[in-house]
Amino acid sequence: MRTRSLVAVTLVLSLAAVACAKSSTGTAGGGASTATSAAAPSPAASSDSGRYGSGYGSGSGGGQSSAAGSSALTVTQANLTFTPAEISVHQGDSITVEDTDSVPHTFTVEGTSIDVTNQAGQSQTVAIDLKPGTYSVICRFHVSMGMKATLVVA
Repeated sequence: MRTRSLVAVTLVLSLAAVACAKSSTGTAGGGASTATSAAAPSPAASSDSGRYGSGYGSGSGGGQSSAAGSSALTVTQANLTFTPAEISVHQGDSITVEDTDSVPHTFTVEGTSIDVTNQAGQSQTVAIDLKPGTYSVICRFHVSMGMKATLVVA
C-alpha cells in the first residue's frame, strides 16, 4: 500500500514539474490579464475531451489582451476542481479565473478559443463572448483526474 502511495505522489510531482516547465501564457507575477474569444459556431457539450487528456504542452492563452473590466464572478481552481462546478453567465460577461492551488491549471472551454493557463497563485479575467448555450470546461492538465465544469451562457 505504501508503495502505491509513493508511486502516486511521484507521478503527481512529475506531472507538476512538466507543467511548470511550460512557459506561462499569462502576465508574469500573477497579475490579471484579459482573454478574449470568438463566438463558437455551435455550442454543445463536447464529446472530444479525450484529445485534451494527455500532455501538458499544447494550447495558448486564448488571445489575451490588457483590457480591464469587472468580473461577473470568480471561478476558483484548486484540488482538481473548479468552484463553482456550474458557471452561469450572460453573453459578454467577464469572469475571473483564480488558481489558488500549488500547481498550474487551464480554463479551457471545449470547442471554443477560450484556453487560459494559470500558474499556481495566478488569476486572469476571461471574457465569455460565446453564443448562449451549455459548454464543457476542463483543465487540460487534469481532465483525466476529473477536473471539469459546466459553463451555461444565457
